[in-house]
Amino acid sequence: MTKVVVLEKFKKNWDIGSVVSVKDGYARNYLIPTGKAKFATKQNIEETKSLEESLIKKDDENKTNAKKIALKIDELKFTKEIAAKENGELYGSLSVSDIFVFLSENEVNIQKKSIKLGNKIKTTGEYSVDIDLHPEVNCSLDIEILSPKTSS
Repeated sequence: MTKVVVLEKFKKNWDIGSVVSVKDGYARNYLIPTGKAKFATKQNIEETKSLEESLIKKDDENKTNAKKIALKIDELKFTKEIAAKENGELYGSLSVSDIFVFLSENEVNIQKKSIKLGNKIKTTGEYSVDIDLHPEVNCSLDIEILSPKTSS
């Protein structure tokens, strides 16, 4: 385990400036290269404490932007026609990429990894897909999958 000091809020229970223990690979391959954390040396902890106010201000701005995006997403409804069998099973599926493209077309710019679809949608019906925009801001997108036969 490696101790790191957190520079950005990205998990609900990790505050900016807190020192947490994580697996070595997680720290080395993700947290430190992406700038979300630094190794918890005495110097880095002191440096983070002096920068904490500006880091918190930046996080508040990110949260405000996420709330604006969440309001926009809540107003949208994604309706798509996909050919399906009689029992409602689709000949294709709806994936994260389809949702990402839909949001981009509606001028909602988010990271693809924010969309929490789980498994691809493979049957007709109505669905709600969670989207995590910030550790404290989530929203959901309503999706309706229709078969060309049922929509006429």
